Amino acid sequence: MAGRPPNAIRLSRRDSIVHEVGGIDVELPLETYWQYQRFRWMHPEIRLFEDLVGELEPGDVFYDVGAHLGWHAVVASSVHDEIDVVAFEPHPTTANRLRTVVETTGHDIDVHEVALHEKASTVEFTAAPSSAAHVSGAHGERLSDTITIETVDGDSLVASGTVPSPDVLKIDAEGADAAVLRGLRTTIERDRPRVIYCEVHTDGEEIERLLDELGYEFKPLRDARPILKALPA
Repeated sequence: MAGRPPNAIRLSRRDSIVHEVGGIDVELPLETYWQYQRFRWMHPEIRLFEDLVGELEPGDVFYDVGAHLGWHAVVASSVHDEIDVVAFEPHPTTANRLRTVVETTGHDIDVHEVALHEKASTVEFTAAPSSAAHVSGAHGERLSDTITIETVDGDSLVASGTVPSPDVLKIDAEGADAAVLRGLRTTIERDRPRVIYCEVHTDGEEIERLLDELGYEFKPLRDARPILKALPA
């Protein structure tokens, strides 16, 4: 049928869909009709899911930075039982829903209610909880109240043993991606994560400059703009 999406999608429960990614059935949580529509047609995250499945290996540590409902974390956890998945989601309401997703799906995902940034501090944060994190009022949703959230640099978390050093990262911090990278600079320089995915918003040139300084080169990810894929040079 003309126009039919090439990815296999089927409904399971009212609040989730089962999506085939790289031969793996992944049950993804849904909360809005808009989220369902995103999986009816090709979009950048589907390409990222497929690429992620191909890159992850048993024993890897995967960071989902800006996890929201944990789609990427759930995909990573579905690849292999021995992948250590760490999800960072700063919005309290969304983080609680992410914990519910982890509980109901049975995936082993370590959820941290904190915003990765370049240093420990606090920032003002506004989001419509059922939309993508940090996107205020997306798709006509009512804005939530502005709240103050905690930020921390990833290097400190790794150094303290709070989280393991990552092998693969997905960063979607809605404009703070460069700050996330700066906060992980020591870890990246020392441990050389194998793959770094960044969803570019307003700081694309700075992200590319930082990754170049860290010794990474960019590999095109087909049909996945504005997502950058960076590999050690």
